[in-house]
Amino acid sequence: MIQEIITYPAQTDFGFGGTVRHFDETLTQLLTDLKDTITANNLEGLSAYQISSPLTVMVVKKDNEFIEIINPTIFTKEGKLHPTESTAYFPNLTATTTRAQKIKVMYEDREGQQQFLTAEDDLAILIQRKMDYLLGSTFLARMSIEEKELFENKLTQNTNNITLESCPTNLVGDKLLKGIKYGVIGGVIALGTSFFLEGSALNLLKTLEYSLLAILLLATVTYFFYAQYEGKKYNHCTSCQIANVAAMTLIKTIHIIGLFLLIYFLL
Repeated sequence: MIQEIITYPAQTDFGFGGTVRHFDETLTQLLTDLKDTITANNLEGLSAYQISSPLTVMVVKKDNEFIEIINPTIFTKEGKLHPTESTAYFPNLTATTTRAQKIKVMYEDREGQQQFLTAEDDLAILIQRKMDYLLGSTFLARMSIEEKELFENKLTQNTNNITLESCPTNLVGDKLLKGIKYGVIGGVIALGTSFFLEGSALNLLKTLEYSLLAILLLATVTYFFYAQYEGKKYNHCTSCQIANVAAMTLIKTIHIIGLFLLIYFLL
């Protein structure tokens, strides 16, 4: 019987996986449901979780033939691939993951007999993706930090038309923020030397500190306007959003005011 496939954000209990101990009619019906649902949706495989069953069961296709995999364990992995994957749980979205190129799987068939399978490339990737569900996870766990952030942006925007280039890592606004941060830290550290200075040296330090304040204020104003420009250019980038730019500008302004007060009362 064709079953409804669970899709994001609907969830059952990701943390629960039920080992199959009874190889009976209930298991047979689950395997039939998985095959019917795979065929109806033109898929290559499904885990039992994806049709609301907690059992550690999956069905995958190899050369248009179904393989029933029950209580699987991957006991060897070789090589590494970075495939672009899709899954029915996250409809119409893709992500780049990290997978083993070749795996060996130990599992049981519908009769409870132990079986072994060596899978490579596409079949290995498919089995690993279905294993993620059986282990209480999704392919999010197989992504780099950058890819995971990108995919979460795709989920938020409900579009697959976002790439890493949509939010580059070398934004000018981010560099300005880093410069302001280190400028404030440097100003505070320099103030510590005031306790050891007198006369002209102390006056020079005061002049330098106020010059630093002016530079930091200019950098903050520049950040505010340039970051908004980048926000329009890279509108899928979370750090470029206008609210985030305004918040960061306020935070840096408070830091600069704090430095000014320290300079005013200590010098």
